[in-house]
Formats: sequence, structure tokens, C-alpha cells
Amino acid sequence: MTQAVQNVTNIIWPFAIILLSFVVVQAVLFMKNALRFNKKYSLYSSKDLKSIAKSSAVSSIGPSFSVVVVVIAMISLVGPAVTFMRTGVIGAADYELWLADVVATAMGVTLGGEGFTEAVFTCAIFGMVLGSAPYMLNLLISLKPLDKAAKKESKKKRSFIPILGMTAELGFLGYWTLSTASGGVPKTVGIIFGLLSSMAVTAAVRKSGNEKLNDWVLGIALIGGMVAAAAADTLIG
Repeated sequence: MTQAVQNVTNIIWPFAIILLSFVVVQAVLFMKNALRFNKKYSLYSSKDLKSIAKSSAVSSIGPSFSVVVVVIAMISLVGPAVTFMRTGVIGAADYELWLADVVATAMGVTLGGEGFTEAVFTCAIFGMVLGSAPYMLNLLISLKPLDKAAKKESKKKRSFIPILGMTAELGFLGYWTLSTASGGVPKTVGIIFGLLSSMAVTAAVRKSGNEKLNDWVLGIALIGGMVAAAAADTLIG
């Protein structure tokens, strides 16, 4: 971490703490509103909510590993305060690091290298902030219409909202799969092995009738895929 980064970091810490405090408050409010909304329109049962909570907790383990690795590199380049602030708000550590590098390169210097002054670092921070603007704009534009659609569809016996959520998730997974598979053989092996792992666990659930295993399907698939990708990379490379 350069002296310029250290100087700016000392100034940013109070603002980073304030910003993250807002994030915590928002998370609590969103959770309360989501539970209140679900109770009002009966989208999910209490059993479904518990299953969703377990699945979410397990599925967050795999992606967290990659974030931690990038965060360690990010701290050495842009300091702990900016890392804490940006990954705590957006969560996409690799995206934030890429944005900072784009700004530094555009200004003719290397991120964290010689010539990375306080001014360049400040511009890099602005670049990271502006890079997340599309998410905010999308939220402002689409949140209210989707909320109205959910209220309207909840009054019908056959609602379109669950189908919309499923298609959006499938689209995201399809895009992510194709994007990751283009990164080489090890990543493709990881995807295939993760798919086979999830299919095997699902088959075991159906055979045993133990539905609690459903909460662990994604976690097992993530770990299996990572192990297979690492093994393939070692064997090939």
C-alpha cells in the first residue's frame, strides 16, 4: 500500500463506517418489509422461508472464497477503507478492482504503482462509485412497476411472478455458465462436475425422502465444482 493510498485511507474511514451503517439499516428494513409482504400476499409458507434461509446461508460459502481472495489483493492496492466500503456496498470485489484499474490506466499510471498519487486514487474511487450507478438507476426505474405487478398478480389463482423469478434466475445462470465456460477447460470441468454433483444429491434426496438435503444441494455443487476445477487445472497445467 503506497503512501498516497494511506493518506486518503485515513480520511475515508469515517465515511466508510457511516456508509456501511446505512447498508446494515437497509438490510434490516428490507428483511422486515419482505417478511411483511410475504405474510400479506402468502407467496411462501413458513417452511419455505426456513428452507430458503438455509439454502442461502450454504450457497454463500462458495462465492465468499473468491471474494476473499480478491479482497486481499484489493487491500494492498487501494487500502482497507475503500475495500471495506466498496465490497460492503456492492460486493463485487473483482468488478471494483477492475474499475479502479481502468481509471488508473486511463490516467497513465499503474494501479498501486509509481505515480499513483492522491489525485489518481481519488479519481479511481469516483470511478468505482460511478460504476455502480447502473444498478441504482435500474432499481429506481423498475422497482415500483414490479411491486405493482406483484400485487396485481397475487390476486390471481395462477400468478406470473414465480415464473418471472424463475426465468430471470435461469437467464442469469445461463449467462454465467457460458461466460465461465469460455475461460478454459478447468472452468468447464468445474461447471460439469458441479452439475453432476447437484444431480447426484437431488437423486439421493428423491431416493431417501430426506428433503433436508435439498438445502445443501447448491453448497455441495459449489464445493464439488471448485475441487474438480482445481484438480483439472493442476493436471493440465
